[in-house]
Amino acid sequence: MVGEKPPPVKFQNPVHYVNHSVMANLRKTLTKLPHLITFEAASRNANFTRAAEELGVTRVSVSRQIADLEDTLGVRLFHRDHRTVTLTQAGRALEAEVSPALHQIASAMQNASLQAGGSRLTVTTTSAFATYWLMPRLVDFSNHYPDVELNLVVSDRKLDLLAEGIDVAIRYSKTPPPWEKVTPLLRERVFPVVSPKYQARTELSHPEDLLKENLLHLSGIYRPGARWPNWFRKTHVSPPPESSGVVMNTYINMLQAAIAGHGVALAGNPLVDPYLADGSLHKLAGFPEIERDFFYLINATENRKDARIFCDWVAEQARAPIDIQ
Repeated sequence: MVGEKPPPVKFQNPVHYVNHSVMANLRKTLTKLPHLITFEAASRNANFTRAAEELGVTRVSVSRQIADLEDTLGVRLFHRDHRTVTLTQAGRALEAEVSPALHQIASAMQNASLQAGGSRLTVTTTSAFATYWLMPRLVDFSNHYPDVELNLVVSDRKLDLLAEGIDVAIRYSKTPPPWEKVTPLLRERVFPVVSPKYQARTELSHPEDLLKENLLHLSGIYRPGARWPNWFRKTHVSPPPESSGVVMNTYINMLQAAIAGHGVALAGNPLVDPYLADGSLHKLAGFPEIERDFFYLINATENRKDARIFCDWVAEQARAPIDIQ
């Protein structure tokens, strides 16, 4: 009838009703989104230091962002202890809402990227594995599968595969990572290697000879099993101090120093295999080899064809023998 107001227009899905006041406040709140991401990592790890390592920032940065978020909200989110942090009641309530929301946002962005044609397969591994094992083989992959586009994310910290949008990961671990589709690829063995350029002081015929040589030591994030003291103890020889050689903070730098002839390195297959194959480095004959952990292949996708193709290719490459002289 004339004079009657038309019925309000409704969205088909009731979730589409928009409270513009809430959205205006949301735009202000989302300036704290990086703080919420930091909060999620800190609450999941129950430790500011581990959260900082995961996010690639300093512990001080994590602590400041949490404090800033607490000031903004006007509540305390964590109880701070000496080595750990625990969520307060308010923190637990916030974590219960924030964690699934952030994962939903990450999943939505990944899906949108795929639907928009962003079909690159994102692969992550460590700098050493990428440099010495994966990248030299990628030409073969490109030749066989030119339609599969790769996005290689090289990082020595363990990324959150879901949050970072990672499809495939190659990780070095004592035990299989907690994923459904995990394949053990290669088991590392460590042993002394030396360049033909190195001027040895001994015959290099017995482990004790290494006590008189210039040793290349690893420091930093590397576990004890990758270092000289563990190897010497396994061979029943008292290890020398690090001051007897050169200390390196990355595996890549250590191998390059060994290739240049600066000293004897404790290296492991499969990363050292290319240099053993081309003669840049030699294994010391008769010296013990120590088995360590596995490199694991993780397919984090539900059922992506390009992920299956890449994982099958990686597994095939891992089975292929290498001609080492």
